[in-house]
Amino acid sequence: MTKIAHFADTHLGYRQYGIREREEDFYDSFNKIIDDMIEKNVDYVIHSGDLFEIAKPPIKALFTAQKGFEKLMDNGVKIYVIAGNHDILKQKGSLIPQELYKNDNFNILSTKNHSFKLTDDIFLGGIPYLSNQYEDYMKIFLNEILKDSKKYKFKILMLHGSISKYFNFNPEFNLEVIPEGFDYYALGHLHNRIKEKFKGGILSYPGSTEIRSSEEIKDYQKQGKGYNLITINDDINVEYINIPLKREFIRENIDYVNLDDRLDKLESKIKDLPEKPLVQLTIKNGNFEKSEVSQKIYQKLNQYTLRTKIITDITELTTPPETDSEETVTPVSLIQEYLNEDFGEEISKLGINLYTELSQGNLPMSKKIAENFYEKFFEEDDAS
Repeated sequence: MTKIAHFADTHLGYRQYGIREREEDFYDSFNKIIDDMIEKNVDYVIHSGDLFEIAKPPIKALFTAQKGFEKLMDNGVKIYVIAGNHDILKQKGSLIPQELYKNDNFNILSTKNHSFKLTDDIFLGGIPYLSNQYEDYMKIFLNEILKDSKKYKFKILMLHGSISKYFNFNPEFNLEVIPEGFDYYALGHLHNRIKEKFKGGILSYPGSTEIRSSEEIKDYQKQGKGYNLITINDDINVEYINIPLKREFIRENIDYVNLDDRLDKLESKIKDLPEKPLVQLTIKNGNFEKSEVSQKIYQKLNQYTLRTKIITDITELTTPPETDSEETVTPVSLIQEYLNEDFGEEISKLGINLYTELSQGNLPMSKKIAENFYEKFFEEDDAS
């Protein structure tokens, strides 16, 4: 019997909302998954891309990945990875950060080296992320992999990208591009979990290992986060392995008339949690001032939450707008409103500064602003 662990979209180094604790949460999930793989005595680990959030990761992200992979290799586990779109610099000839770990037990599948023999019976092939403009090249690479796999009983294909069946907006793969003939299609890129029959085999996105956007919360509550465990004996069996996240994500819709009662209950629920949760509240069905509601919520909950996001759906304005005046909406005010609410003040400042310079055609200054931001919030923080 052979055990293979499949995970993807770990996005190490991602500092969600600009919060240091959220960056640590991504490292925590990665480490817990590595430990669980070792506990389950897997023989091989495959990672289907987006190991890192950016192709020039902060030092701590690189170090976390290195220590995790070393633990696996120290326990006799061989590792095979492909690059995702977040791992790749859009610069010709640049290397992916995974190259730092390459050795006899850590292998990278690429367009030049895309086929590996795991055992006498098990074949592994794969290519890194390619955008759909390279579809003709994809077909060539995938047909070469299929040809290499013919003599093996079990065949696994690793890919990073969305498939038209599951993602309608500009997917990387049309269905006809991916060939039949594989027993397991090990995908990365989509953060929600998918596992179903596909072209005579099993296709699966194991999902991201942490919640990178609020759109993933519903799937997490239904299917969990973690990795896939593939067991190969006389046939292939695939199961989700769930690793509980460190921090709770709470979303609630509250009618304004019930706000005080619901806030009391929510405070009671979260104040004793071991880690501060992320909370999103939608206040609706009422005649209220957003500022007053926000102040009440923050005063009640802010000491117990890592971040509280408030969305309001006002049925009727408290004060009708005057007919002889109109609120001025500018690009800067829109950037400030949306970025500050979702990502914090520093990201908002970055967006405004970049807009100001780019709107004047000042590309060199825009590049300098972006470089300074990266150095301040990634390189310097991790060096300390």
